[in-house]
Amino acid sequence: MIVRMWEATVATGRFDDAVAWVRQDLVRRALLTEGCLSAEILVHEGTPESVVLLTRWDVAPVFEEAPDDALFTRARAQHLQTLRPEIG
Repeated sequence: MIVRMWEATVATGRFDDAVAWVRQDLVRRALLTEGCLSAEILVHEGTPESVVLLTRWDVAPVFEEAPDDALFTRARAQHLQTLRPEIG
């Protein structure tokens, strides 16, 4: 399984708008993309405020985010491969 982590720092005063955009646009597009198994939103309401979207894929994701520059000051994505822990 591949986990794609998209993380963005929210522009000052735009937290609610940023979370709404992630929910209504980014999550919807991810879940409609072939190979996407699930999506989970994580938020940090401290300083600076940020939003993380974790998506899980059964294939290498072919998915691009197009964040609204008015909502975010920085955004980046990483692909992470899951490994099973070795016990014993």
